[in-house]
Amino acid sequence: MKMKMKAVNFTYYLHDDFVPPNVTAVAVAGANATLTGPFQLGDIIVFDSVIRKTASNASAQIGHHSGVLVSLNDPSKKFISFALDITIHGYSGTMSGSARIDFTAPSWEEAVSSGTGSFRGVSGYLTVSAVSLNSAFPVLKYEANLMLPHHSY
Repeated sequence: MKMKMKAVNFTYYLHDDFVPPNVTAVAVAGANATLTGPFQLGDIIVFDSVIRKTASNASAQIGHHSGVLVSLNDPSKKFISFALDITIHGYSGTMSGSARIDFTAPSWEEAVSSGTGSFRGVSGYLTVSAVSLNSAFPVLKYEANLMLPHHSY
């Protein structure tokens, strides 16, 4: 059996809600931690964000993007560790990863290092950009650039 890698690309949108009762992110640690700043080293935000097919809040929900954001010395920089649970284009499973990101940049990349289900053996990255930075309902666009094992006999 010979294993080849197959490129898989798709786009999805992360929708957050900072307004009760459907809050998707909370500040859990930090001297004056908030969801909107100002941020200080060590502020921690936990999130369990909804992901949808499009930027519209009315589009189909296809999973969750969950994890932890930690503020670094530079207030615009964060460390993210995440698990993504998604069903899209015939693929279903989880992916995990991490990155050092800059929320003031027009886009950034997050590494994908492992997965389960259809994403077992995955590697690659997610390119992230802001669609809307509304302080109550932000939306981020994720472009997945992945390599999956493809078995041939």
